[in-house]
Amino acid sequence: MTQTRPSRLLVMIWDGMRPDLVSPELTPNLAALAGAGVVFDANHAVVPTVTRINAATLATGAPSSTHGLPANSFFAPAVDASGPISVGDGDNVAQLRAAYGVFGATTIADVVKQAGGRTTIVSSGTRGSSWMLHPRRTDAGDVILHPTLSTTEELAPIVARLGPMPADGAPNTALNAWLARAAAEIILPEQRPDVLLFWHDDPDHSQHKFGFGHPLSLQSIQDADRHLGLLLASLDSAGLRDETLIVVASDHGYVQITQRYDPSPALAALAGDARVVLAANGCSMLLRLEQPDDRALARLAAEVGKLPGTGVMFSGARGGAVVDGTYPLAAIRMDGPLAPDLLVSLNWSDDQNEHGHGGASYGLGGTSLAGHGGASAWEIRNTLIMQGAGILSGRRSNLPSGTIDLAPTVLTALGLPVPDSMTGRVLHEALSASATDGVPTAVERWDERSAAGTLSWSRYAGHQYLDAALR
Repeated sequence: MTQTRPSRLLVMIWDGMRPDLVSPELTPNLAALAGAGVVFDANHAVVPTVTRINAATLATGAPSSTHGLPANSFFAPAVDASGPISVGDGDNVAQLRAAYGVFGATTIADVVKQAGGRTTIVSSGTRGSSWMLHPRRTDAGDVILHPTLSTTEELAPIVARLGPMPADGAPNTALNAWLARAAAEIILPEQRPDVLLFWHDDPDHSQHKFGFGHPLSLQSIQDADRHLGLLLASLDSAGLRDETLIVVASDHGYVQITQRYDPSPALAALAGDARVVLAANGCSMLLRLEQPDDRALARLAAEVGKLPGTGVMFSGARGGAVVDGTYPLAAIRMDGPLAPDLLVSLNWSDDQNEHGHGGASYGLGGTSLAGHGGASAWEIRNTLIMQGAGILSGRRSNLPSGTIDLAPTVLTALGLPVPDSMTGRVLHEALSASATDGVPTAVERWDERSAAGTLSWSRYAGHQYLDAALR
């Protein structure tokens, strides 16, 4: 049992890493870390299970209704009235902030900065997901190491020692290895930031291209594990391991795409009555009426519900009615000016693919052989493992937990204030006595809520709701 309150934080996100692939054979470093720490067996991503909304939730400890981002792609007419936009390139973040007030929620990095600390971002992910982790990075003067977001000044000392940053690839072995070396050989031992957030774009990058469980996709997981090993060895050699809280997480799970979904018949049936903007998000889609119209929305939901491949649907954004055949968006805590009028998760099954892995789904267009975005158990379940300073040892938790809980938990462990906007739960079941010094224990905390009549799993109700509905 580790008893020391952490003074540093390392978070490594393996994009798209499904928890059922963690094993001593495939991921020896992560499996060893899990055995020495706490594994969260009932952890959940945010729906829709795409990267940018989950990155924002991870950083802010807040749902979409608070941080404002509804998905990877969505309709934002004040920014572009012609069709959906993507935050993948990150170049429209300032416009979205000005027009809709998104990205204003306090992040882990914001709290660390207010306490006088420094956060460094290392990322091979998209510009958008990197922005979501620390939207006020420039104002804070914090460093980012990223293929397109880094300044010449940030890159120069790294390039001088490691050579030029490699180009993107699939598997993205060369680029991720370069970034891992930079973090392990220079950033951790020499720059010693208080927080290091490392976004590792594989296995997601490779799984999209080659399929779930393909040998090259598995190679990309081995890459991530090897790079985790470099970071852990660096902490050891720098004498920082005993004071560091280590988190390995993923932003979502994964499914194999076995059929393609075509929404055009439903949209054609509504043509002439209302303009509908469709934003594809892998195994889900966001539909937004150009003008609010309850009757048109009810008809749209009815037409979409007839299509092969339609799964669970949600409506009721911005105080609107929850139409027949749909669940409330409030159940998954999605609201705000950018929320869709209709969120559609595509149908899925437990069928195995050619590589022997369960989880199959319809997909929206594109060429990806595997993907995510929907509300299936295979996509919602994601990886969360904690180990190190302030964390108990050799534990597994099957209490409901989620991406939203990471920020308040690590801030509590670090002894930093948790802003009111962070409505995720502190995962007390993972924290040692020293990490909760001055904070009620888990049992005391639940007893207090129960006695007050306010004990509620409401922030997980959406996930429980979905599990019940889909099973």
